[in-house]
Amino acid sequence: MKRLLILAVAAFALSACVQPEFPEGDSLCTLSALKVWVYDADYNVVAKDLNALGGMYDAESGAGQYKFPAEITDVSRCRLEASIPATASIVETDALWQSLGHGIGGLRDLNNVTVYFTVKAANGKDTKNYQLYFKK
Repeated sequence: MKRLLILAVAAFALSACVQPEFPEGDSLCTLSALKVWVYDADYNVVAKDLNALGGMYDAESGAGQYKFPAEITDVSRCRLEASIPATASIVETDALWQSLGHGIGGLRDLNNVTVYFTVKAANGKDTKNYQLYFKK
């Protein structure tokens, strides 16, 4: 029993010296989808999964414009949902690409508004800027 305990302690001590290997972060930073959800005054869903990249959108420059369908009259309570690589991160920026310190989540008014954001790759070096103008 004593021998087993000594072997277990020795194995534990040796395994503690092993340095874990972390894979190098990838360079993926592309936006593959941007959906809009619209809510009414009582926060009921009016429209969901509206494709914000389905309007005028240039994937190379990251710039686009989305016009809401005519039947949606109030866009003061909208939520954006972005599809980015699982290893990337997203941050909202101002028009000069300075970070606002948060993602693009939460309710927002999208009536004649431009939303600026940056997708940053896991490697910490590669980024891509996006700007979408939403109009009613």
